[in-house]
Amino acid sequence: MSQPQGRFFWKLFAGHALLLMAVAGACVLLIAGTFDAFYNEELTNHLRTVGEVLRKEYAKSMAQGDAARLSRAANDIGAAQTGAVRVTFIAADGTVLGDSQAEPDRMESHANRDEVRQAMAHGFGTSTRFSTTIGKEMKYVALRVGDARAPYGVVRVAMPEGSITARTQAARRLFWRIAVVIVLAAALLALGLARLWSGRIARVTATARQLSQGDLSARADERGTDEVALLARSLNRMRDHQTTQLETIERHRRSLEYLLAKLQEGVVAANADGHVMLMNTAAARLLGIPLHGNPADGLAQVPVEATQFPPEIALMLEPDRRRMSDGVVEREVTLDHPGAAITVLARASDIILPGSGRPADAARGRLLVLTDVTELTRTIRMKTDFVANASHELRTPLTAIRAAVDTLVSLDPAEAGDAYRQLFEVIDRHSDRLNAIVGDLLDLSRIESGRKRYEPVHLRLQDVVAGLQARFSERIAARRIDLRVDITPGADAVMANLELLMLVLDNLVDNAIKFTEEGGWVEISTSSCDNQVRVTVADNGCGIAPQEQERVFERFYQVERARTGAKRGTGLGLAIVRHAVSAMQGRVDLSSVPGEGTQIHVFLPAGRQGNDE
Repeated sequence: MSQPQGRFFWKLFAGHALLLMAVAGACVLLIAGTFDAFYNEELTNHLRTVGEVLRKEYAKSMAQGDAARLSRAANDIGAAQTGAVRVTFIAADGTVLGDSQAEPDRMESHANRDEVRQAMAHGFGTSTRFSTTIGKEMKYVALRVGDARAPYGVVRVAMPEGSITARTQAARRLFWRIAVVIVLAAALLALGLARLWSGRIARVTATARQLSQGDLSARADERGTDEVALLARSLNRMRDHQTTQLETIERHRRSLEYLLAKLQEGVVAANADGHVMLMNTAAARLLGIPLHGNPADGLAQVPVEATQFPPEIALMLEPDRRRMSDGVVEREVTLDHPGAAITVLARASDIILPGSGRPADAARGRLLVLTDVTELTRTIRMKTDFVANASHELRTPLTAIRAAVDTLVSLDPAEAGDAYRQLFEVIDRHSDRLNAIVGDLLDLSRIESGRKRYEPVHLRLQDVVAGLQARFSERIAARRIDLRVDITPGADAVMANLELLMLVLDNLVDNAIKFTEEGGWVEISTSSCDNQVRVTVADNGCGIAPQEQERVFERFYQVERARTGAKRGTGLGLAIVRHAVSAMQGRVDLSSVPGEGTQIHVFLPAGRQGNDE
């Protein structure tokens, strides 16, 4: 059973057939047009010959303006021609003197007729147009009678266009019969050519289809020396090259997956539509996107509809049709993560997508590289803020001391009186503040530097708090503050460094006393919480406004109460607390209500209960 012909066969057949038919039709039309032009020219010459005869015959009557004779002559000529030829005698002013098919008296002036104007100007004129007199399409030929400087008029000879067309119909029918024969022959020839070419091409196509479906064992028939045989050989060579390239691509793919899995930086690639094509596990982790597939492969299989990037990241992945350059867009982006926000350095650039044509016309995607710079950003910010704040805080007491010293130098000791004592008090007060700032800076620097190792030991909070009470006893008594201690049984032992723990509690109690009104209370309490001990220092002082609670742990930051109320602190106490607690593998929280008081909770690893160290 023969195989049914495919679309290519019919396209090939239709192409050949239409081409041959078009050529045949063009030839017939060309021949018919040439015949019509030839016949039209012959007819024009015939009408001109008739006109020449009439001009010679009736030139004298035209010169005399003998309308009666000219009218009779026109009627006689019209009767002899049985209406096929129309003869008209027209005076120089356009008056019709005689016409073979109409009454001259009823005809309007013909001075504006194209053929008449041409004949009057050049001696001969012709035109084809509709005659309003007899209601037919006519072909006109006109000849001037007399000299151009003093013409007598015009002799016009015409024939209906229908009569001309009828005389060419027989020839046209013959031409179209020939065209039909040519078309039939062209169709048979096209059918044979299509069958001849499509059969071999169909076999090559079948082989190409097998190769495209992954069957690299298929080979095309290479027999012959024509173009189809060359195509088959090229297809076989392509099959061999494809096998080699697939092996190379597979090796490169495995290498890429290994490298992406090892990268600490996140990598995201998007196509020209902004859809994610590739993303490694590091990028998914930084962006907080759930992983699909096997994360061990190094590539996160993430459906496009599941990739909800932060707006800044999504904007960097969108292709900019106007940009289309190799420039790199770089910005820092803060991303919300469970527990704490992180800062990443995002760098995006255009990439040319593989297999998208020439570089000038290729589709472009976006490549995004994410680097976690949270710690670096925090360190840089801390150092910058530290330099600025330390300079400001140190300048204030130094300026006051310098001003007091300058005043002392300019005073006369005999006349100064109490001014000397007041200036010395200023120097003493600001020297104490300067000493306190330098001491706190040294404590903070020692903790942050990491040069000293603070080894944790098992400590009893009862013993540490007892020493604390002794150190603050005079200040507590002077301000009539009630210092309460509530050490919960089972929450007395912690794993911490004694020096750091004392530094933390000293700063917290000092702050609590400083910002509590006389007659108030300060409480130190403990409780157990998830294998940790929570140490709480609470007071009923002025409290901290909500908008300031996030900043009180910054270096040199002081709440408004510190400026207008109690004795001004260094602004480093809570910063020291935060770093000291972090060095002991703990954490610190704050809760406060303005006007009611503040609670600061320090969470430390629990120690062995009953240890006497």
